[in-house]
Amino acid sequence: MKPESRIYYAEASGNYYLRLVGDVRVTFCTTLKAYLTQLFRAEHINSVVVDLRQARAVDSTTLGLLAKLAIYVQGQFELSPLLVVSDPSMIRLIESMGLDDIFRLSDDFEKVEVSALSELDFMSADTEQARDEVIEAHKTLMGMNSKNMLVFADLVKGLEGEKES
Repeated sequence: MKPESRIYYAEASGNYYLRLVGDVRVTFCTTLKAYLTQLFRAEHINSVVVDLRQARAVDSTTLGLLAKLAIYVQGQFELSPLLVVSDPSMIRLIESMGLDDIFRLSDDFEKVEVSALSELDFMSADTEQARDEVIEAHKTLMGMNSKNMLVFADLVKGLEGEKES
């Protein structure tokens, strides 16, 4: 984990806010998945905002976990979560994966003060756990559209093959 990379969150009255900062990649998959597992236990969700304005980079595993979040809140609560992003290259990446189909995109959202946020504790994963989380995240992306299916099929097949051997 890079020291300047972080994930922050805030929760209040069924409103959930996540801020990804720095370079958020596969090393954060266990941390993010643990938070999502907790969020999925919530009895009621009014809104979900994921703020990527301070993220320099996110990888496909992170995007797969965010897709899982969006699919969940749409299915359970009929909500479209908000993805706040302003970097043009990040927007292209999000659109290329089809996340703009499951998130509302905006570059404008009131910035939440750092003092109102808590940092998610970084959780490392062993190799097998990380592989399982990468497979799950990419299967979520693959289920979204045929382009993702083609892009990630070999990766998932290879990782599943490693798991079996």
